Amino acid sequence: PRSCCITVFFSACELNVFDVLAGSEVPLPLSAISELLGTSIRGTEILLDACVGLKLLEADNQNGEVLYKNTELAHRYLRKTSSKSLFSSINHFSTKVYRKMDLLTDSVKQGIPVSKMQHGNPEDIFFNLYRSEEHIMEFIQFMDSSWFLYDQEAVISAFDLSCFKIICDLGGNFFKDPLPDADLFILSRILHDWDDDTCLKLLKKIYMACKPGGGILIIEMILNEDRTGPLIAHLNSILMLAITDGKERTLSAFKTLLETAGFKDIQLGTNGKIMEAILARK
Repeated sequence: PRSCCITVFFSACELNVFDVLAGSEVPLPLSAISELLGTSIRGTEILLDACVGLKLLEADNQNGEVLYKNTELAHRYLRKTSSKSLFSSINHFSTKVYRKMDLLTDSVKQGIPVSKMQHGNPEDIFFNLYRSEEHIMEFIQFMDSSWFLYDQEAVISAFDLSCFKIICDLGGNFFKDPLPDADLFILSRILHDWDDDTCLKLLKKIYMACKPGGGILIIEMILNEDRTGPLIAHLNSILMLAITDGKERTLSAFKTLLETAGFKDIQLGTNGKIMEAILARK
């Protein structure tokens, strides 16, 4: 079952299986891996063999002893120290998101995120993220590593931004704090966390902070106008339903929000593969 495959994948990453194997110059036997991980022989053997089946590990039987090593895919993307590591993204979804999906049916019934059902406050997810330096760094690492999937350079190059001398990439507690002076404000994967009223509140605040001719650059997944796709945007909306008050939106929905806030000259970039950029001016 697909859910079982995902669980195996997440568990192997949480236990640092791929980093342990990468730290050895030679393939390792089950006993050595179990000792390094601090896990049981039985559980480790079953998990490692499942990873072999998923093509994440390779197994070689030498003189009756099975030796394990990373596949090229695992070595490149699943090690923490790899320049193309997706570990932070995987760890975030494993520990912060996937376990909430058990309550997805309740989220659908009530139309509210799991965090609100559990704690009564839809902002608890962000409060928890910012409650310590460690959690902040974990979230920043997740956001940074996931950009590898989204082709950041293609998205940013959708527009010539050379006319904007001071650029502010907004993040953190922007609903409460005054905004800095800037010619362009960037909202990257921000608006999909919030409902329309909250998005409009933020956009109006940015509009008021903008100088004449200043602008806003929104980077988000964009749903087709007929809402037939892309599938990844629909699936991301499911994640938003489970953990935030937000959703993914169509271009026309973004235009409505921007125009209501006062912005004009709204343009869509088309360089991105998953994420797209929307540029609007005051």
